[in-house]
Amino acid sequence: MDIPSEIWQLPPIRSMNHRLSLLLTFGLLTGILPVQAQFEASGDLEQGSEDHMREELGVNELTAPAIQKLLLELDSFRPIPMEIVEANNRDATFPNRFQTAMHFGSLVADGFVIVIAERRQDIQNIGRSLIRQSRALGVGDHLLNRSKSLIDLGDSGSWMDLRQELIATQSDIEDAMIQLRDEEMAHLISFGGWLRGFQLATNATAANYTPARAEGLKKVDVMDYFIDRLETLNPRLTRTELVTLLTSNLKTIRAIAAQADGRPASPSEVEQMRDLANTMEKAAMSPVDDAGNILNTPQ
Repeated sequence: MDIPSEIWQLPPIRSMNHRLSLLLTFGLLTGILPVQAQFEASGDLEQGSEDHMREELGVNELTAPAIQKLLLELDSFRPIPMEIVEANNRDATFPNRFQTAMHFGSLVADGFVIVIAERRQDIQNIGRSLIRQSRALGVGDHLLNRSKSLIDLGDSGSWMDLRQELIATQSDIEDAMIQLRDEEMAHLISFGGWLRGFQLATNATAANYTPARAEGLKKVDVMDYFIDRLETLNPRLTRTELVTLLTSNLKTIRAIAAQADGRPASPSEVEQMRDLANTMEKAAMSPVDDAGNILNTPQ
């Protein structure tokens, strides 16, 4: 089965708007950030046009949670299993845009976790990896400058400044999202980051179960959103083994979370979600052939 090149393959480097660089770096861990209207009343018509564009591009409260809120949510799952973060091949490359986007999102997720854990050397390595990966995605100088800033702040151990550096990207990311025309790329980066964060959270909760942690995993509305994103990809892409596995496992995770309505997920339910998330992450990072078949089937 042939997958259309505009869906499966990486876009030419020059086709990417350089102003999207920051968006593709830090904005899409589980999304970007809340939209804040900054136009005067006299600009109502223009605002309405941009609101329509935001909706068309999928910029909403699910694709755009605040970075600050995201950091706080990840903080609640400490200690994060850093061995999973360390096992991520930060320099992995893929011949297709689907996996490249998901891997980029997973690197961003790892970056947030490393900032929370205050691991100086790792934040430097993540910054360098993001620079290398950004070249594969065709992003520009803004990303290079931002990554260098993270490396410098990590080198000095300025952890609160690092958090503020992430939060301070809000206006830049929002501006970049307005200009984004590749909706699928944006959602895949977002999904890759969310999946990585969910995998880390379920592993942390399974290892150190508390009802509060288990309750925090039940983001059914976010799961519904990404299920919809996966199912509305090009039909030939949705039929590939990789996307089929990701969609099926996410639906199962969603069903487990939904059955815990009115109560925290039980330890066994958390373990089920953890195992499904681990399989999804492994599949997303596994080699695939040109038809999207997984060459190393995840166990």
